[in-house]
Amino acid sequence: MGAEQTGGVEPHHVKLTGATDISRNHVLMSVEGGVIVVTDLHSRNGTDVVMPGRGPQRLRAGEPTAVMPNTVIDLGSGIFLTVRNLSMTASH
Repeated sequence: MGAEQTGGVEPHHVKLTGATDISRNHVLMSVEGGVIVVTDLHSRNGTDVVMPGRGPQRLRAGEPTAVMPNTVIDLGSGIFLTVRNLSMTASH
């Protein structure tokens, strides 16, 4: 999973162990103009997002998608990221 933030925070990668369905470079998350943007990096099994009040949506590979607070990002293998304001928490 690739992770990137703007505004003085250096880009970094987050390594998830034991997650066999997650691509080595699965998703890019960035903050652009105060908005969190998620981009699937042509991952093998794709990335789904669930925005508040909506059903699951499969991200199109390589296409940046703006998300809102409380959006859940499903990477597969039971790994979910939850967007909280301009930060994210991981759970599995």
